Amino acid sequence: MKFNRITLANVFAYDGEVAFNLSDTTAERNVVLIWGRNGMGKTSFLNAVKLFFTGMDDTKYRTVGFPGHILPHKQFVLGDNARWTGVINRRARLRKASQGEPVEARVNIEWIDDTGEVCTGVRWWTLEGEDLSYGVYVDRAGERIAASTAEEFLAGVLPPDLVRFFFFDGEDIKSLAESTGSLQSDFDKLLRITFVEDLAKEIEVLASERRERNARNELRQRVNEAQAALAKAQTTQLNAEDELAEIEVSLSNDGIELRRLHLRKANLSSGASEVQRKALEARKKELLERIGELTDGIVAKVPFSVPLLGNLRLLRQLASQVEAKLAAGSSSEHRFVRAVSGQLLEWVKEADSALSPERAEKISGHIAEQLQSAVAEVQPSGLFVTTDPLVMERLRRTLDHWLSVGEGERENLVRDMLDVHREKLQLHDVTEALLHLEVGSQANVEEYRAVTNRIEELEGAVANYNQRKGVLSNEVAAAVAAQTDLKKRIESLLASQTQATADQARTRYLLKLVKALNDIGESLKSATRASLEETINDRFKRIIDHPLIDRIGIDDTYVMTYFEKGGRQLGRTSLSSGMKQLVATALLWALKDSAGVKMPVIIDTPLGRIDRENQDHLLIAYYPVLSHQVLILPTNAELDTRKRGLLEPHVRRHYTIQNDTGDAARVVEEALVELR
Repeated sequence: MKFNRITLANVFAYDGEVAFNLSDTTAERNVVLIWGRNGMGKTSFLNAVKLFFTGMDDTKYRTVGFPGHILPHKQFVLGDNARWTGVINRRARLRKASQGEPVEARVNIEWIDDTGEVCTGVRWWTLEGEDLSYGVYVDRAGERIAASTAEEFLAGVLPPDLVRFFFFDGEDIKSLAESTGSLQSDFDKLLRITFVEDLAKEIEVLASERRERNARNELRQRVNEAQAALAKAQTTQLNAEDELAEIEVSLSNDGIELRRLHLRKANLSSGASEVQRKALEARKKELLERIGELTDGIVAKVPFSVPLLGNLRLLRQLASQVEAKLAAGSSSEHRFVRAVSGQLLEWVKEADSALSPERAEKISGHIAEQLQSAVAEVQPSGLFVTTDPLVMERLRRTLDHWLSVGEGERENLVRDMLDVHREKLQLHDVTEALLHLEVGSQANVEEYRAVTNRIEELEGAVANYNQRKGVLSNEVAAAVAAQTDLKKRIESLLASQTQATADQARTRYLLKLVKALNDIGESLKSATRASLEETINDRFKRIIDHPLIDRIGIDDTYVMTYFEKGGRQLGRTSLSSGMKQLVATALLWALKDSAGVKMPVIIDTPLGRIDRENQDHLLIAYYPVLSHQVLILPTNAELDTRKRGLLEPHVRRHYTIQNDTGDAARVVEEALVELR
């Protein structure tokens, strides 16, 4: 593949349309330089080309900031007014909105494929009012394909997962030198050795489906339940591991800040007299103990007594009503009525034995009502009309107790609270005295206090993080153990089913084929890894002559190990950022050559933190042979006149990005420097 032309319109930093003509690069002059100061639009160019091939359907291509935050489609295109400015240029958007017109942004790339056919692809976004639409199409051989068909076609040209290996920021790639195996799948795809494994997986799925299809209904249900539980355990593990990773980042950041704050606190300390400090500390301890004792005493009394002590006036009113009730209930009239009412029925029956029981009861009831009416003027009213006299008597004794001791108890409680207040005032004075004694200078007191408070806040946060780490680690361990058990259970359930002999034979054959393919895949990986290791060492020595690293080893997961000339292993963390960038550069070069992929390469910040001698090596031995077409996005600080002269024999075109406001990038082509 070779780029003929890249056109950007209203994308990222580019307001309006700019075009880069790349059609006349040759084997000898394969380099195009796109110059720009920081913030001018070089990264916008790189991101636009990457976005053309990746699209934004996958959430990882809509993840911005650190830690990563996934934006919805519309917010990704229009920006979130915080960490992300959006795909559509803000200046163009505002201008078109003021004119009442829709704004369109697009990335248009024309290229020649490996068959010599000219292809043109356009990825576009249109905003009209609040309505956003977007899509992609490709024109090839007089035919236009769009939407998902175009996405599949572009994935065939350059799979989205491999875009970062060809279009990248030179400083960002140094993480490859510290890879712990997380990129194994992508490296395998780049080296085109995944087809055997993919075939094995497809056959394994087929064999699994055959086994499940022949399972009994009840057994299939149990298998489904176990598989659902397995998926849940896997999700739990992934979520816990993601949160653990975030906690590790927070702990690292907080640890750095704590060390800085402790150092600042030590610098602010005046080195006060130890005798004075001990005396104040002893007094502070004494006050804290005294406050604790008083507080415990108050707390012990408050729950029961405070409602009563705070409402002594209401207790007195209640006592008055109780006394009235008891007085009314004990009068001679009421005692007489109760006594007579209890005997009336028997007296009526004696007076006239011929009366029926119902008639006798009715007469006695009528007489009792008349007697009660006669003494109604002394009948009590209020809260305790129906309350039993014995209950009223107990209530009166309780009220008498609290009314007799209430005032004294309340005064004691108030006195205790005043004592606590006074002790706290003294504690404040002692604490302030300790602070001034520690810091010395009044000017530093506020800063010392702020530093101390921040240290306490961070130490609390660190403690919480560590506690959460323990919980999450247990969750991960439990999830892993559950997965192991569930996998065994699923295997046992599937193994226990009774299948037809023919189907069993076919399944066994498929599983044998899977094993054979996996063995072939492992052999292919091993051979490819050995070849890649040889290639990366060759490429590394072409771009650097470093006494520290003599050989680079690569294991089956593409984790790199570094060795000195004596054979002793070097730790990855001991390598500088510049050295890691050089190692990653050699790795990408080796991967590209090993894969045999004919793809243009775009590099932003090409020289980064690399020292002068190794920069010269890159300019002479790397960029001219890296690919048939290399687009480099440097600043004038990275490529001064001398270094530019080293690369100039291989440069076909110079473009300079100019940008006055940050949202108005434009491109100016410079004249080519001819060789003498």
